[in-house]
Amino acid sequence: MRTFRIILADDEPNILYGMQKGLDWERLGFSVVGTAQNGKEVLELMEEFHTDLVISDIKMPFMDGLELAKQIQENYINTKVILFSGWDDFEYARLAISYGVSEYIMKPIDYNEMQKLLMEMHEELDQEYNEKINRVRLEEAYTKSLPLLRQQFFSQLVTEPMEEAERELQIKNLKLDFFDLAYSIVAVKIQKEEEKDFLNEWSMKETLKEALENIAHVYEFGMGEKEIFLLGGEKKHEIGKITRSIQEAEVMIERLFGARISCGISGCSENLSEMPLLYAQALEALDYNLVLLDENYTYYNDIMPHQEVEEDWSIQVEMIGKKIPYMTEAELKVQVQELLRWLHKGHYTLNEYQIVILEISFSVARFYKKYQITSDTEFAGTKKMAVKILSLSTGEELDHWLLNYFLLIRSLIQKKQVDNNVVLAENAKKIVEESFQNPELSVESVCNQLHVSTSYFSKVFKQVTGGTFLNYLIGRRMEEAKKLLLQTDYKSHAIGTMVGYPEPNYFSYVFKKNCGISPVKYRKLGAMDEK
Repeated sequence: MRTFRIILADDEPNILYGMQKGLDWERLGFSVVGTAQNGKEVLELMEEFHTDLVISDIKMPFMDGLELAKQIQENYINTKVILFSGWDDFEYARLAISYGVSEYIMKPIDYNEMQKLLMEMHEELDQEYNEKINRVRLEEAYTKSLPLLRQQFFSQLVTEPMEEAERELQIKNLKLDFFDLAYSIVAVKIQKEEEKDFLNEWSMKETLKEALENIAHVYEFGMGEKEIFLLGGEKKHEIGKITRSIQEAEVMIERLFGARISCGISGCSENLSEMPLLYAQALEALDYNLVLLDENYTYYNDIMPHQEVEEDWSIQVEMIGKKIPYMTEAELKVQVQELLRWLHKGHYTLNEYQIVILEISFSVARFYKKYQITSDTEFAGTKKMAVKILSLSTGEELDHWLLNYFLLIRSLIQKKQVDNNVVLAENAKKIVEESFQNPELSVESVCNQLHVSTSYFSKVFKQVTGGTFLNYLIGRRMEEAKKLLLQTDYKSHAIGTMVGYPEPNYFSYVFKKNCGISPVKYRKLGAMDEK
């Protein structure tokens, strides 16, 4: 029997306890991975666990069950919701249905009825999982894939310039609906070690396509070993929505097939003629992502474009360049030694080998521009560098010089990267300092101002500060709230508004959760300390 993940939510602790202990969840095929006392806490748990089912009361503080159901419907397409309430209100039931709620039940909870409902829900979830991997359904879907002419058109659209008249004629003849105003491209490679199963791969692509279709019009086609998703919409796509959809699909793909996907996401354009540029961006981002195996996507705007390679050795040098910001000195030495062993197979004369090392050194120097290293004091300039290389009289000396050159580049890049990360974190802190009073301030709004993706920003901020951005924001707000409580006569609800929490009860809830006592008690204790 499959075990499905579940979250229970109610603002009354005794009801939560009763639900946990009143049913044999394991025997019913469920695992309770978390409990919450309001909708906001449920969404925080959802970020971590991506549950299959949420059972929640409607009446809860800060975010009720209906708003929670709406958020889940918009952001977690694979999660079902059961709501219960002590109010027999038709309007609640009507709204619940419109938000995709599976069941609406009344309090007090009848645990026999609940057990029966959960058995039915398990059967429904099980059937949906089976449908996703049902080979008959997959075969039918596969036979209905895009015809060869459409594949050829899309391949041409993203790889070579097309005259507008020719493009429009093909769109019309192939009955494609290209009426969108903005486009982005996602390039995908499925990572799986076992022997290829084409039907499973097809299902994985369908899973990702379904997720992306929630935010865009999706045109899907294959390019070699990669799958390309052309996203169309009425306005520029929000990178946060694209990455969230990819993460949702990644969770399901890993659960069902034990596989992972790597994705490269392009920038955005309003012109179909720029599809080759977007395609190149998506491939570059994907190529970068394949190096960072702990990530499932890379956004093009988070990386710096690199130079085109022309020589065979350039491929290896470029791969070292992608990894160099993250490699230890020992790892870099191994990579350079591998490059040198490959070069030695060329059996160059000394003069030929000097020229090769010189060309490689010039190629490596391009990393200066790529990583925006402006100081050239560490290098004597290309002319003196060339003189130095041409003065070396053995292959061993040339190898040693190139290795040291790579090591120096590494130290400069990693120092620059640390500096850039610190600047990014400091800019985020500055935004918090200027805007923490704004209740709409969030990771997403900060990333929009800084023009980076939420995933990249969150990782960098935690590396630099040692904590998450959300905790930093809450900490700053609590710091200001404490100051106002002790130094002013403002009411607690007014202070909450002044630090970004216009809802008085939620301000008290957050303050007590983070400071251990209520705002009122904190003020009283402060006054007593002064005496």
